[in-house]
Amino acid sequence: MSRLFADLGDGLELRFLEGSDAEELGALIDSNRERLMEWMSWAEGSTVETTRGFIESGGSGENLDAIAIYLDGAAIGVIGARPNPMRGDAEIGYWIAEAHEGRGVVTRACRAVIEHLFSEVGSHRVTIMAAPDNDRSRAIPERLGFTQEGVMREAGWSSPGYHDLVVYGLLDREWKAT
Repeated sequence: MSRLFADLGDGLELRFLEGSDAEELGALIDSNRERLMEWMSWAEGSTVETTRGFIESGGSGENLDAIAIYLDGAAIGVIGARPNPMRGDAEIGYWIAEAHEGRGVVTRACRAVIEHLFSEVGSHRVTIMAAPDNDRSRAIPERLGFTQEGVMREAGWSSPGYHDLVVYGLLDREWKAT
């Protein structure tokens, strides 16, 4: 099994993905493809090979992009962060299987990644972006104390076409205050 990033308790873990996880993750994407395609540009053409490429390019160094959310040993989603040391910021993205939505899993995963970004990576700012009508995704930064900073017009793309993105930001001093 892949290397542990964080144990969140109750059978919930964040693990760095490895190439050998591509088939399991590919099957998870397949079973959630229609829903993911509404928000994620990569979902429509995703294959086991593209998933393996994502894993191999995202799991090394400070690029925390290839982290799976596991529940009781099975992958149920992905969370990632792309730190930019030159700017002192990082952007977090995530998705979870439909069967596990609404249980606070992604919020817990985000909390662990945010803590790592501020305390271990030294980020000054963390950003999360979501489509205006993706209520579940938007609820996460709102729940975690992010500030809605604006809307980027047609900055996102998925199979239905271009869509706006709501930008949420959180500063290290704001996180420490919570």
